[in-house]
Amino acid sequence: MLLALAAFALLEARRAAARDRTVNPPDRGERGSPSARLLSALGRRPAALLARRGLDMSPFQAGAAMAFAALGVVAFMVSGGLTGIVAALALTGFGAAYPGLWLRAAAARRTERIERRVPELVELVASTVAAGAGLDAALQGAAEAVGGELGAELDRAYANITLGRPRADELRDLAARTGSASLAQLALTLRLSDRLGVPLAESLRRQADRSRTQRARDVQERAARAGPRVLVVVVFVLVPAALLPLTAAVLLTVSVSLSGF
Repeated sequence: MLLALAAFALLEARRAAARDRTVNPPDRGERGSPSARLLSALGRRPAALLARRGLDMSPFQAGAAMAFAALGVVAFMVSGGLTGIVAALALTGFGAAYPGLWLRAAAARRTERIERRVPELVELVASTVAAGAGLDAALQGAAEAVGGELGAELDRAYANITLGRPRADELRDLAARTGSASLAQLALTLRLSDRLGVPLAESLRRQADRSRTQRARDVQERAARAGPRVLVVVVFVLVPAALLPLTAAVLLTVSVSLSGF
């Protein structure tokens, strides 16, 4: 029965993914998570049904809730009793919280990728400004050179500036939108340069150096925090796994010796 239920769930997920690809052809440049796309495809119809009843839920949330609730039912059928109820409730709760956790993790990874490219961007803007180009032109050229997610965000900011939005406000919103501390520092540097007349190229180069130094410090801190975790895994997982065959061989030898008496 469990195998039949799992096969039915897998078949329905594949059908939902096929329907989703037919109605919404994927972008070739898309780099989304396969699990997120599968859950979104699975929850598209339930989300539409809930929307008709006035309940606002995204397809990703509906798909995650359905998938983990099904796992909870399977856990209850396998375990039964209080353990099965606790496992079913835990899986259902995790399914409700999974989209938020996934979005926060994806946002953190995106911020990390953007933060990694900011020193290069600042160096390009500093070199272009030192060569005599205007700041807006320097930002546009740096966005084209950097590319990726940071380039797309800068193109959006440049379009808003072209439409008449103040540069300081747009760069501040850019830093808040991406969650990048280096972009927030860049916005502050440009604002101080406009108000106080500080030479911009030299200030940007100093900021690029500080960003690289801070990034190297963050990498060292993450490596230092990873050391104890690796030690715990080695002591409590790898070492017992390595000693298990030796222990089994010793016990087998002792049992054979005792049985001979």
